[in-house]
Amino acid sequence: MTENFPYTSVDYFSQKFKPADLSIRKETITKSETKHYRNEIEFLIILSGTAAIEINNTLFSINEGDIIQLMPYHVNRLLISGKQSLELYRVRFSIGLLLLISTDKTRYLNAIKNLDRSIPITSVDENTRKQIEFLCETVYVEKQTNLGNMEALHISLVAYLSYFSHKTQSRKFQEKEFQRNPAWKIVEYIQIHHQENLSPSFVSKELAIEEAMIGPSLFELTGKSFYQLLNQVRIRNAAALFQYDDLSINQIGKICGYRSEAYFYKMFKEIMQMTPLEYRKGLSNPSTSGKSYDAWEIAMYLLENCRKELSIVEAAAGMNLSQKKINHLLSETFNTTFKDMLNQFRVQIGRTFLVSLDLPVQETALLVGFSDSTSFIRNFKAFYGVTPKQLVKKEKGETTDH
Repeated sequence: MTENFPYTSVDYFSQKFKPADLSIRKETITKSETKHYRNEIEFLIILSGTAAIEINNTLFSINEGDIIQLMPYHVNRLLISGKQSLELYRVRFSIGLLLLISTDKTRYLNAIKNLDRSIPITSVDENTRKQIEFLCETVYVEKQTNLGNMEALHISLVAYLSYFSHKTQSRKFQEKEFQRNPAWKIVEYIQIHHQENLSPSFVSKELAIEEAMIGPSLFELTGKSFYQLLNQVRIRNAAALFQYDDLSINQIGKICGYRSEAYFYKMFKEIMQMTPLEYRKGLSNPSTSGKSYDAWEIAMYLLENCRKELSIVEAAAGMNLSQKKINHLLSETFNTTFKDMLNQFRVQIGRTFLVSLDLPVQETALLVGFSDSTSFIRNFKAFYGVTPKQLVKKEKGETTDH
């Protein structure tokens, strides 16, 4: 098994290497999430509150002081009951950044071997929690005010979180046996053994799971077939290795399990929407990415988060961009500002709530992210030319005269 992990930073260290960026956000969660999984690794540091998290269809309770390490094979969602809320730091980073801190191969391989006993949730003592929160706060503040080199802080935070997470997990194993469901075992196995010549029949024998269950279990959890998920995992890991200049494209393809260089190129382009060479050039020269794409990314971020209390400071931290760059890109591409676009999305969603759900103006204003109905009405009229009540009457075929 150990032969399957030839890459840590000591194997492919390059002076040109630059760790991929890291995002950190401070959030208050008041509503349950939908199921999702990411290509990145994510740590959730619970600051206050009580809730539950569903990971690969298994429920866990979480509380203040918990650290949750979510890997790309963890299909998850936070579940909030009633009036509960959860305050947390959400730290997200690429697999490539995790590879950088894996300088001790023995420790790395031991961690991999223990994955089948790994509960991705751990509790730390009060002293450790304060240290972690202090470091998170330091990075969070720095990313809002410092536009310079952040690599050292990124590496420190990831290494610190990983260290305490694994250190505490090793004690927790003895306290509680954890049985993973079949789907969990399958997605985890594919992640760990993606370099091998995998097939449903092979995984079936290795995990003692009926072959007929492999496909349906994966699709129910991830929405992907066995080979779709296998290729996604391989390309995800290939993308992480592209930051090592000492590795050729051909070497990376072979490391990640592709016997044919042509097929590696084909799958990489299909999943990443660019060739391996284009991807590598983008890493070495980030400025080559189009400005319009960046602006659309900002727009999508605003659309996804507009119903929350969101400032440009928080958006800049969440997207790892400066406030100046956000407004510059929005102005250049959409001829608008952060505040105007945010309010535009809010009133557009508000219009749908008013007309389709027949909600009161006050309730709608709060639902779409405004602090009061006055701000909602003012922005609504500026965008639509009429007040919310006038628009609803018009939509229902009623006169707007009093």
